[in-house]
Amino acid sequence: MTAKITSKPSRNSTRRHFIKTIGMVSTALAGGMSFGKNISRKSIELDSLKDNCSFSGLPPNYTYLNSGTEGTMPECVLSTLQENLIKWARNPTNSYELDPILGKRQEFNRNKVADFLNVGLNNICLTDNTTMGLSMTIMGLAFGPNDKVVTTNQEHTAIRSPLQLLNQRQGLKIETRSFPSANRLSKMKATEIVDFLFPNIPALRNAKALCVSHVYPTTGVRLPLYALREKADELNIKYLVIDGAQALGMIDLTQKDDRLEHSDFYACPGHKFLNGPPSTGVLYIKNAHIRPPEFYPTLSQRMIRYADGESMSYPIAKALQVRGCSNAPGFTAMVRAMDYINDEGGAEYIEKHILSLSKDVKNFILSQAPNCIVSPYLDKKLLSGLTTFYPFKWTKPQIPLKDKESVNWVVDKLLEKNIRVRSIGIPTPGNPNKLSTKTYAIRVSTGYFNTPEDVDSFKFALRDVLNRIN
Repeated sequence: MTAKITSKPSRNSTRRHFIKTIGMVSTALAGGMSFGKNISRKSIELDSLKDNCSFSGLPPNYTYLNSGTEGTMPECVLSTLQENLIKWARNPTNSYELDPILGKRQEFNRNKVADFLNVGLNNICLTDNTTMGLSMTIMGLAFGPNDKVVTTNQEHTAIRSPLQLLNQRQGLKIETRSFPSANRLSKMKATEIVDFLFPNIPALRNAKALCVSHVYPTTGVRLPLYALREKADELNIKYLVIDGAQALGMIDLTQKDDRLEHSDFYACPGHKFLNGPPSTGVLYIKNAHIRPPEFYPTLSQRMIRYADGESMSYPIAKALQVRGCSNAPGFTAMVRAMDYINDEGGAEYIEKHILSLSKDVKNFILSQAPNCIVSPYLDKKLLSGLTTFYPFKWTKPQIPLKDKESVNWVVDKLLEKNIRVRSIGIPTPGNPNKLSTKTYAIRVSTGYFNTPEDVDSFKFALRDVLNRIN
């Protein structure tokens, strides 16, 4: 008998106020900025949108299930972004040097993010994206030629690339662990996966860092931060570095199992599940007092603060923040997206809604083709808003189709029906250094703006497409 995930729906089936049929209001914001006679008209438009947090930017009759790649933005976030872009354009020098919200030190917005994540101001640096935060971290740590790091074969290149650079430049040793096969992975529990990936063996002990994802973009596996912290401590690994690209805005990062304080460095974006603008992100640094030679502020104009010996108490997050002109208007909009989450009931409520929709997707695949699901479904600690599965012929559901051509065909046919999902490559178990060997699957991302009707539309369209697959 196929296991079925059960949960109470966290929202009723109506779209409520976050999706209303109000037309393409956001087209007024899509054009270039204008001044002179148009300023008063633009200001009126912005004022009318500030408190309107509908997700009307997506086209009508379009089901967007790909927040794991890019999110959208509600109108209140769009208007905040546009308002502060105009403010910057009117007085660039004052905005950069003196404005308390747009200024280069970004203390106002950093404080807002810190409050949202329940950490301190000097634990937070605002970045352009997750890749930037991970690069700041991995390239900033003082790895020596005899050091080693532990990672997995399913990390994003945002982790793998800087590690490979250090491997080639100075001989950093990389211990890469392989995930189990999809058939085994989907049925595992959190403790089983963590122990499978990071057993207490000599090859992993005493590493300098454990560099892993919170939620895996390949399979949707969510590794509880507390379990990763315990494993790092068991293996005497000094730093826990987390890729949180699929977590912020999906997971409540203030709850016991997933608190940021379990990690030493945590990088995440504002533009995915948080529904903020592009080129925004957050880097959390647990030790606000870390400094050279333990950690160097790369991508920063403030190394001199440590080199001249005058400011040994200068917070590293503040040093990393000052790096020339950054996306200050974008950060104000990212903060507005966080305020929106609080207005809607908080991060815990948002997480319940997203996971409820994701469970519906998983249950649908399990009911028809249990051999084809990749994402875990038995242990709620492993659940995320990402559901990965292999496509199949509707009349032959016991045979998963794992080739790239079949997967892309299904994705393209769904898009013809105005359903946006994506294909994803999953490295196969075996030699962890041969990451080019992959199977391919479909990934469905349920975001906060999605509804049960969206999931029903996806299920109906998928059934039709899989009935036509060759």
